Amino acid sequence: MKKLLFILLSAALSLVSQAQDLRVVKTSAPQTVKFAEPFTAAVLLTHPQGQTLTLDPESVGKEFSVTKLQLLPDTPQSTQAQFTLMPFGIDKSTFTASFSLAEHPDVTVPVEIPITITPVKLFDDEELKEIRPPHRPFDWAFWLCMLLALVALVCLLIWWIRRIKHDASLLSTPKDNRPAHVIALSQIDALVDSGLWENKQYKVFYITLSDILRMYLERAFNLDVSAQTSAELLRHLKTVSHLNQFIQQLRSFLASGDLVKFAKVVPTQDARNKDITILRDFITQTAPKPAPTTAIPSHVEVKL
Repeated sequence: MKKLLFILLSAALSLVSQAQDLRVVKTSAPQTVKFAEPFTAAVLLTHPQGQTLTLDPESVGKEFSVTKLQLLPDTPQSTQAQFTLMPFGIDKSTFTASFSLAEHPDVTVPVEIPITITPVKLFDDEELKEIRPPHRPFDWAFWLCMLLALVALVCLLIWWIRRIKHDASLLSTPKDNRPAHVIALSQIDALVDSGLWENKQYKVFYITLSDILRMYLERAFNLDVSAQTSAELLRHLKTVSHLNQFIQQLRSFLASGDLVKFAKVVPTQDARNKDITILRDFITQTAPKPAPTTAIPSHVEVKL
């Protein structure tokens, strides 16, 4: 028990000794500073040999802000703290701070430095003159230019919209209201006269010829075969009763075209004429027949 009391007494004496050794020796700071204008202050502290100091940031009053702090060892038993402070109070103020030993945070020493803060100087001189330009409540020239620019932009937008509509009307193809077989036969004639065959554009020629057949089937029988292959098209036609009889001819026509389009076969003039004839015959034979006219019997006497 005596040993424990001795240890506690020794620790207490050690803390007292360290507290006595940690003290402020000297402070230096200007007596008067300007509001919100940084200044420097210094504090010289002594402490046990080999110890380091720390600043408690919570101990700094609200009237000052520490923008920079340097702890510079002066001797093994003393340290100089150099502050850069920003004053925010008015009139007489006191800069407060608290230092402690890094190894013993409970051993502290306060620092108090009285400082007078002067307010910002306000000028009240009748000789001072306004050097800014006169105030303009409304700049007519600026707003007139803005209005003209807006009108020009609107006119340009209207012209651009009308131009797009005009170009679209030029590109749009008027609807052809002729019968499907008339359109198809005229397209065959136009293809023959296009010069594709003479320029050896055989693949383009047969692609167009095949498209004429597909467009005719769509217009005349409402069969959507535009995206179907030749085999799919023939299977589709088998489901249409009045077109079954033309399957063989169309198979020959489509096979000839596929050889040119996909196998790069160079067709002969006779082969081309044969394919055109097959297509013409198919269109002609499947076209709607004109209604028969009723003839007046020769023995019927017509009275006028």
